[in-house]
Amino acid sequence: MKKILSILLGFAMLYNFSACSDNDYTSKYTDPGETSIASCDKLMTGVFYTGARFTYNSYWRLYTWENSGVAKFAQTIGFTNTDGTRYSIADSYANNRWEDFYNTLTQFRELQVTYNKLTPEEKEKNRVFWCVSEIFVYDHLSQVIDAFGDVPFSEAGYLTTMGADSLMYSYPSYEKATDLYTMMLDNLGNLSQELNGIGVTGLERQDFINNGDIDKWIKYCNSLRLRLATRVATQGELATKGKQVVKEILEGNYPIVEELKQNIQVLSFDNDISSTADPAGLNFGDAFRNGYKEHSFASQAMLDVLITEEALGENDPRLIIMYSKNSKDEYRGLSTREPYAEQLANTNIEEKSRVYSRIDSTTVIYNRNLKSPIITAAEVYFTKAEAYQRGWASGDAKQAFINGVLESVKFYYDQNNDALNRELTASPIRKVEMPAESKIIAYAQKMWDKATNKEEVIATQKWLNFGFMQSTQAWHEYRRTGYPELYFPTDDLAQILKTPPYRVRYPFSERNYNTDNYNKQVATMPDGDSYYTKIFWAK
Repeated sequence: MKKILSILLGFAMLYNFSACSDNDYTSKYTDPGETSIASCDKLMTGVFYTGARFTYNSYWRLYTWENSGVAKFAQTIGFTNTDGTRYSIADSYANNRWEDFYNTLTQFRELQVTYNKLTPEEKEKNRVFWCVSEIFVYDHLSQVIDAFGDVPFSEAGYLTTMGADSLMYSYPSYEKATDLYTMMLDNLGNLSQELNGIGVTGLERQDFINNGDIDKWIKYCNSLRLRLATRVATQGELATKGKQVVKEILEGNYPIVEELKQNIQVLSFDNDISSTADPAGLNFGDAFRNGYKEHSFASQAMLDVLITEEALGENDPRLIIMYSKNSKDEYRGLSTREPYAEQLANTNIEEKSRVYSRIDSTTVIYNRNLKSPIITAAEVYFTKAEAYQRGWASGDAKQAFINGVLESVKFYYDQNNDALNRELTASPIRKVEMPAESKIIAYAQKMWDKATNKEEVIATQKWLNFGFMQSTQAWHEYRRTGYPELYFPTDDLAQILKTPPYRVRYPFSERNYNTDNYNKQVATMPDGDSYYTKIFWAK
């Protein structure tokens, strides 16, 4: 951690009060005119910018963290059954995910310190920038907890802000994941109430997440709180609290994401002629192609959920825009049940004879207009369906499930229909008209009525909706629910990870530079810093 925070010192000095130096980025955000307001709102934008790599479906997030690691553990991408390294996750990639969060947290600490120096009148004008940044930080904090477990937080990120006392913050201690989850659930509830009546000044000029829409920030806040409450409600020591929060949100009619236009998402291509231009100018438009360049094969587990013609008389309407067929005009994915030698032979043949389906080029791979989802209406409806089905809140589980399927179909067709492809020769655009809503609803009804285990079908559809767009969330949900039932053969030649991990080990920077606190933390863990120590909410 000392090394991380030393790096952050220079990083934060670069961003302090000017937020960021990237020309494309800073050109979007001019000084609103008042020094105090400019510093807080630009520091807010700096928080978003610093966390952008793991908010957008950037190359770094896709290639290193998800498709090289957690997506395999969730089986949302197809991968070969390589002997010896099948379930490996690079320590350097884990370290990058860790450092990225603490960079973001450091920028947030800069905002907090700046805000606390303001007069009461200035604080009132600037409070919104603190609130929305805190929501964003909690989103990323929860992702780090869900991957690693207990993490430093309350003492972390202060190295550049505490003056003579900064040394003590070079070595932040770890906090229990349950305590941090409790804090987030409570604070998100408070933030939602505060945002309802907050004064907004200049938010639209600096906010590239929700473009200054305070109603979307309230929905983001409540929907994130609902996600976290659901994650802990199934089992573990926060189960009772989680159920209480779910009930509070759903029966209290809190504003949450419930339709396509309310989705919390960021746009990836900076192009003024595009209807979906990225307002931040970060230009992640090519990231998907690069992030999937070695991971574009379909997952057979995903196809098994989408190919329902035999069971329901028709295939899932998302199938044709999520995946392309192989050379035999069939859908076939890489399966964990296939011998590695067979997979190797099949993946090394010419493209014209390809054996495996791929993630669709129009909808995803070559789509410069692809939107990176943070929270979608589909996720919220599937969460509602589970809560109603389990009796955590009063409501119609079947209708919520149907709405979830409908919103998921809308989301993927919206990606397909808005596609912008500059490589027409290599990969022609293949846009498909979405079926009538009545047909999608009828399909979802059949799926629900056919299912003997309602909790399983809800969890499976939620996993499918996350899919290769939000593989981290898919992995978390799989570990929480155990659905869908995935097959993982033992990698007998592996030295460490013979089966998929339950968590990611703490990165080398913690072992090497925050050694005392790392050792104290590991001493509290029954099996030490093991890949097979379950997160407290896991099944």
